[in-house]
Amino acid sequence: MRGSPFFDGVTQSEVAIAGQPAKVPIFYYDGTAIQAVFAARLGALRRLMPDPRFVPARLAPGLGAVAVTCFEYRDTDLGPYNELAISVVLNEPWFLPNLPGRALASSLRRRQLHAWVQHLPVTTEIARAGGVDFYNYPKFIAGIDFEQSEQRRTCRLSEGAEHILTLSGERIATPRSQELQLFSHLWMDRQPQESEFKINAIEMGTSVRPGLASLELGDRHPIARELAGLIAYRHPLQYQYMARFEGILYGPEHLSLA
Repeated sequence: MRGSPFFDGVTQSEVAIAGQPAKVPIFYYDGTAIQAVFAARLGALRRLMPDPRFVPARLAPGLGAVAVTCFEYRDTDLGPYNELAISVVLNEPWFLPNLPGRALASSLRRRQLHAWVQHLPVTTEIARAGGVDFYNYPKFIAGIDFEQSEQRRTCRLSEGAEHILTLSGERIATPRSQELQLFSHLWMDRQPQESEFKINAIEMGTSVRPGLASLELGDRHPIARELAGLIAYRHPLQYQYMARFEGILYGPEHLSLA
């Protein structure tokens, strides 16, 4: 929320995004998120990478991991908007031995997730323009709609009339409060690009219990067909529900000025 001590000591600079005034780093004052991590075909994940320095983390022989994360940002420096990230979990640093399960275990222990961002649809133009111009995020405008009942939270992604995916998960207990770091790895100006999204998860729950989340893919959209070829099993390995969080999106590591 605005006025939270989480934002203390972080200096913001005035910038213009899509002709509108904005600030960097971008503050996210109030949001909710659900995330599911799925086993995916390692060979197919490797073919997505634009450079050898991006190495998909090995989960098991022949398997890597894909995360689908749905964000509802109710209050940010860019205004309210929704976002959905489709990401490949990385072995980071890339030169470390890519032993089965090492990268995921390390990310859980350090509360740091490194991932290649494959798709990042959003619901507003200022969010799209800022992500593309400053970071080269693979953003596009899409429909990202949330429904919530007493037991479940559901996110539906579509582009025009085409259904891409629907992720639905239980509203599990959220007893934990902790800070997390999400490192987005991108490709910009023929070099690796990186940004940090620091999250203060105020109400969070994580579980590996089967059946907590389900993923439905569309039939015709290219992203749905791509995911169908990547994901090996539709039952998630891990599910996370953040009922409330706040965050800071820092500027890109390698910023190419206009």
